[in-house]
Amino acid sequence: MQQKKENSHGFGHGKVLGTTSMGERGQVVIPREAREELDIKPGEKFIVFGNKRKGAVILVKAEMFNKFADFFMSASKKFESMAQAIFDKSTTIPEDEDDDQEPAAAEKRPEVDEKE
Repeated sequence: MQQKKENSHGFGHGKVLGTTSMGERGQVVIPREAREELDIKPGEKFIVFGNKRKGAVILVKAEMFNKFADFFMSASKKFESMAQAIFDKSTTIPEDEDDDQEPAAAEKRPEVDEKE
């Protein structure tokens, strides 16, 4: 049975991997435990997300974010082509259906009783 490390607490789908602070030049050191567990190497790029109201800063490896973006764009292209096919199908009337339609209302004449 695997034991949790003393300073690692459950947090959603991840866990707390240490604490850090920001230096005078705006730099933040990622704790060693986080670097090791998340396989973060020197020079690795991150996307920075933030929520001012909640005071949250989130770092996501750029590589992982790019994979997500590629997947999303691929999926959106599939949805776009499906939507286009549905749109094309709903806006075109096959030629043989033109003959089956009734004449327009203006072309119909009401039956009139000749005695009137």
